[in-house]
Amino acid sequence: MEEGEVSSFSHPRRTRLIVAAYLVLFLAAFIGLAPLFQIIAPLHAAGLDTDSKTEILSRAMFWGAITAAGANVVMGTISDRTTSRFGRRRPWIALGALLTVLSYVGIWQSSTPAEFVWALIGFQLAFNVLVAPLSAVFADRVPIALRSTVSAMLGLSYPLAVALGSSLMALGPQYELSRLALLAGILLGAAALFVAVFDEAAPQRKVSLPSYTGRTGSLLAPFRSRNFTIVWLGRLLIATGYALVSVYLLFFVTDAVGWPRHAPERSHAVLTGVALVSVVIVASVMALFGTRIVQRQAIALAGAVALCLATIALAIAPSWTVVVFAFAIYGLGQGAYGSVEMGLMADALPKQNNRGRDMGLNNLAVALPQAMAPLSATIIERMGFNIRGLYIAAAACFAAAAVITSLFRSSRTEKM
Repeated sequence: MEEGEVSSFSHPRRTRLIVAAYLVLFLAAFIGLAPLFQIIAPLHAAGLDTDSKTEILSRAMFWGAITAAGANVVMGTISDRTTSRFGRRRPWIALGALLTVLSYVGIWQSSTPAEFVWALIGFQLAFNVLVAPLSAVFADRVPIALRSTVSAMLGLSYPLAVALGSSLMALGPQYELSRLALLAGILLGAAALFVAVFDEAAPQRKVSLPSYTGRTGSLLAPFRSRNFTIVWLGRLLIATGYALVSVYLLFFVTDAVGWPRHAPERSHAVLTGVALVSVVIVASVMALFGTRIVQRQAIALAGAVALCLATIALAIAPSWTVVVFAFAIYGLGQGAYGSVEMGLMADALPKQNNRGRDMGLNNLAVALPQAMAPLSATIIERMGFNIRGLYIAAAACFAAAAVITSLFRSSRTEKM
């Protein structure tokens, strides 16, 4: 399939249905991830050992992220080469959703730090069976003309999932098993809808994938592209900042600044809700005018700068009011960068039939920070800094991302 070729997109009604189902599944996937990492896993770690909760969570997140990094590339490559009569991506998306739900059982049953680490590893492996082919669908099926609009909608997925997931945890079931069951139902329902409407054709012949040649080897060849490398590094730094802010937000609320007389989960929900409002404002404007947006670099750069300023404010925030205001700015930055993130990634892909693998490489920039952030948190804690030190590190990541993003070339004329 050539870049931007989308068989069903020639039929507007079918296009709307597939895009809607795709967006719903993307959102559901992150709802299955965000509350787990930000609420359920921290509480589970604290239940295992209150005094060592940060170290236990960091260790589990680190090894889980290492697993995710490898699984994403491997599963993207496997989906590129799949010749099932059900298509290349669809079988793995369905299997990944089922395996993710099964991995929740392992998390719930874990009763020691070691078991908890293995349970998070299992989750990351299963989750990336789903996410790797799902990410490739964007490059496979969304025409270039629609990428800004769809990218903006996808940019809402993670912050919306954080806000919705936080609200579900605060207002919904209060026991771990029932919380995991709720996340499982959301994910399975969305996956079933997408698999039912996604009209991926079965390959007519064995997929022939051209190999990259050169001293960098086939796997690392995309990094010979200036734009690919810049987008990858920028995304790595942004995702590292996100991880430092979000994974430890519950601890930030309880240990640094909190909302008096309110439960930590309720405070967490309020902050993520404030950020979501800002994200929705930015992403809605981007989606509305998406077809007119060609230069995505400036928007990504503005987003990185806003994230940096907001995180600095969080690191020095003297009161709950300042924290709320900072999260409003944080949401603006998150919305701006997230609205163009997928579009920049797809723009920077080599024009080859290895999109699953190359999107997997791009997703390493999100998976690796899940390992880097816990490792950084452990180091910072052992150096004697408190939870605010993590937010200073996050601000530095966002600042570096702004510098890297400024080097992106908008033209897609460069060749591999």
